[in-house]
Amino acid sequence: MKTNRPLRAFVRLTLAVALLTASATDSYAQNLHNDYFAQNGVMYYRNQPMMNVDFRSFIELGFGYAKDRFNVYYQGLILEHVDPFTFRLKQPGYNPDGTYHPYDRPYPMGGYQVMSNSVLYNGRKIKDASASTFKILEDGYAKDAFEAYYLGNRIKDASSNSFQYLSEGYAKDAFNVYYLGKEVKDASASTFKVLGNGYAEDAFETFYLGRKID
Repeated sequence: MKTNRPLRAFVRLTLAVALLTASATDSYAQNLHNDYFAQNGVMYYRNQPMMNVDFRSFIELGFGYAKDRFNVYYQGLILEHVDPFTFRLKQPGYNPDGTYHPYDRPYPMGGYQVMSNSVLYNGRKIKDASASTFKILEDGYAKDAFEAYYLGNRIKDASSNSFQYLSEGYAKDAFNVYYLGKEVKDASASTFKVLGNGYAEDAFETFYLGRKID
């Protein structure tokens, strides 16, 4: 008895697609709080389609992060220069629904994340940052052995060795004072102190929100 090979092939392909879609749909149904989902063979992040995702290895990590065997994603976009094999989110523990999550409270939403060989800020790699010496300060400030940073951007001419965060957006090094990552003109670093409510002073001047009061 002869068989209709094209028909059998079509049936197999249809079943394979149905199983893949059902598997992705079931996974989505079990993780309704997540932002990634699959539909009709396409992976989406908040209704935005993603291209060239490897379904078999795709896993959502939480807080906008996901990965497959080829890439790491943040809010549906590929993070360049990030190795999916070694990429992990720290502090193992449990999800709010009681299920175990191997990476736990994945990333805090936004901010700095120090990896084994790179530093990220809001999912963007900080160029030339030293992961081994990187230290997160407060209110968006950070530093490594060579540079100081604000919101992931290098602070021009800042001295990392003496750089310190003060409070209310102010920071300083041995030579300059900074407010929200920008140098405060005419401020004396050696005598500068924060008063509160945006005000600060040094031995010669008074400042408000990083600007000298004339």
